[in-house]
Amino acid sequence: MSVFKVNGVDLPPPVSAVWSFADLSSEESGRSTRNGAMQKDIIGQKRTLTFTWGILTMSQASAVAQLCKNRGAAVRLTYPDILTGKTKTGRFYTGDLGGGNYIIPSAADIHVNGLSCSFIEM
Repeated sequence: MSVFKVNGVDLPPPVSAVWSFADLSSEESGRSTRNGAMQKDIIGQKRTLTFTWGILTMSQASAVAQLCKNRGAAVRLTYPDILTGKTKTGRFYTGDLGGGNYIIPSAADIHVNGLSCSFIEM
């Protein structure tokens, strides 16, 4: 059983899973031109998870690609959330899927290394 799931389906374990948390600020946010004081009006907070996989078989790489992109960009991602300390499932859209380098020792034995995709909370 995987730590990460897309639409309830286990993802292959990534070699890297980077979690980030961003404040979304209103147009009124910014620094004063008079005294440099910061005014920050947070209108939302969103998570981004970026996964990178090591060497995958072509079948595994295809499964990842299909989970990330084949049915549109919106997915349900299950992941351990650093902020809450609990497993969470949320609605995310997927960024670009790429970075996969082909490893071709023979035509019958193709692998992919370094495939990556970002999941941005909606």
